[in-house]
Amino acid sequence: MKKIADNFCGYLKVGDDKYTYYVSENIVTLLPAQSDKRKIYESFDKIQNRNIERPEYLYGEDNGGMIAILRNGKFSTSGMGFSPIIKFSTPIIIKASGNAQGFFGMMTEPWEKFHAITFYGGNINALCDPGLAIQPPDVDQYLKYDGAREIRMRPWSEYTRSIDFKIGNEKVTLTFSIRQDGGTNGIGHQGAYNLGNLNSFIRFSFENAQQFDRIQECYLIAKKLTAILTSQNNVYFEGYLSQKNADDKFFETGICKIFDRYDNYSTRKCHNVIPIFSIFDYIPNLIEGIVNGKADTLLELLPENNDMVNRISIKNVQDLCTALEVTYHLDDKGSREKDVLIEEIKKNIKKTIADFSKSHIEIDVNKETTISSAFQYLDYTLKQKILTLYNENHEVADAIVSKWVLPQVNETNIASFVNLRNNKTHSGTVEWGDSAKLYAPLLAIVYAGFFKYIGLPDEIIICTLLQIF
Repeated sequence: MKKIADNFCGYLKVGDDKYTYYVSENIVTLLPAQSDKRKIYESFDKIQNRNIERPEYLYGEDNGGMIAILRNGKFSTSGMGFSPIIKFSTPIIIKASGNAQGFFGMMTEPWEKFHAITFYGGNINALCDPGLAIQPPDVDQYLKYDGAREIRMRPWSEYTRSIDFKIGNEKVTLTFSIRQDGGTNGIGHQGAYNLGNLNSFIRFSFENAQQFDRIQECYLIAKKLTAILTSQNNVYFEGYLSQKNADDKFFETGICKIFDRYDNYSTRKCHNVIPIFSIFDYIPNLIEGIVNGKADTLLELLPENNDMVNRISIKNVQDLCTALEVTYHLDDKGSREKDVLIEEIKKNIKKTIADFSKSHIEIDVNKETTISSAFQYLDYTLKQKILTLYNENHEVADAIVSKWVLPQVNETNIASFVNLRNNKTHSGTVEWGDSAKLYAPLLAIVYAGFFKYIGLPDEIIICTLLQIF
């Protein structure tokens, strides 16, 4: 599949004015496409005072093909010299997949809309090995190999699944499958034929055509989904847009180039990630958890650089303690017996204060004392909350402890782990000891808490988490 070059140029419209542009990675440089000096500075003034709600897509052309560049930050302007220069950074560039009359004739919507967006390759390949699409040779072919072997592909249905979910009120169909890039005749290899690449893909398809401003939302959902299943944030994949033609079939209309902040990307393979088909029926709940922010605490714990994999800093410990606190309260639909008792204590305290106030009108305890805030945050200690979470998820934690021969998760060790955070906060010192060895099983408890929130059964949670720990 074609890709957007790192450096290219063309023409772009901003409002009613036309500019020449030059793209270098994610930096876009604009020059007014005017010869008259007065008009140049008029264009410059307009763009400096442009008051358009961001983000916005700016449209133009590149070698005769249509291009769209997303701007969600401010213009940086420089008025030195005869030709003022305008720059901005872009997170997304889209280029039309064709420019011939036949290409536009197939469209059922304007180019600036899409019915589906597909993310493929990169770390998505780890969620399901693309080799699954290849039919392995029969045993007798291995035993009687004579220099020729049949190339066969499995039926599409054996590695393709779809499921519906909603983003707001919009119905979306997620399809996971494997695609093959078009093959090419290898001129440089004496006519050898390249069969192309196999890549796993995630496709979001919509009943109604969507505007380009939906792309970033879809990308973030796919990125966070992939990050959770691979246990790293620094994930990467390619993307393209499609429309439905008159026969209700998808055809590619635009190539996407999406920029990120990562210095490197996860190298995890299929054997140490959560296979997407093992949790596929729960993907609508997982995406809902991503969209409503319930997954954010877990995502904040995942490495953003390969250099940080299998390393633990005191910030990681502090973040994990915060995540465990959030996980304890993640499912607010159910209540633990002890939580009910805490609420009972609060009611009794309030009643005692009210009774005291009636008997002693000479003092206004709410205005003249700190009693109103003294019990506002009455709750169990973090140690007790972690111990409760462990008791609810001990099978997962114990399996990881057993797998890596780690210290047992118990009240004493949990207290030592919490003290790592407390000592750093209050004294600025850290004495690691064996306490840090609890990081992996406690992180697994955060995973388990989120997976329970989205409805995964305990038996699936255990086997899937052993894939990544």
